[in-house]
Amino acid sequence: MKIDPTVKKETLFVSLVTLILSMLMQSVFLIIGKWDIGVLLGNLLGAGIGILNFFLLGLGVQKAVSSDETKAKEIMRGSHALRYALMIVSLAVGIVFSGVFNTITMLASFLFATIAVYMRMIFNKDKKTDAKASEETKAAEGVNSEEGDVVQ
Repeated sequence: MKIDPTVKKETLFVSLVTLILSMLMQSVFLIIGKWDIGVLLGNLLGAGIGILNFFLLGLGVQKAVSSDETKAKEIMRGSHALRYALMIVSLAVGIVFSGVFNTITMLASFLFATIAVYMRMIFNKDKKTDAKASEETKAAEGVNSEEGDVVQ
């Protein structure tokens, strides 16, 4: 299956936001003097699983969109089950090996992908609002938005 460019673009955005938030969290642990290798490993595990979870969601949606309704529901249920099983297994690994992985950083970095999704929604909402305001301004000024001509 070929990966849709939108899935790639959104996964890249989520990865970038996760990286920024991860670096910020690492900095906080360094500043408060609580940083150790477990903080880094917990962060890497949680962020990696969070990004993978988002990517698998995108692939599931991509596959479901190209299917009929019944098959799409099955695909999404299977994707949901697989992604949550992956998260539960990685959480269990992180907790069982809490001497290796810092549980707090692992749990926090799980949430970074979710934060990225909400940030994207906010930014897209602002773009839509700006575009709508621009269209309204052009209409109020008597400019034909499709051709850029002034309407007499």
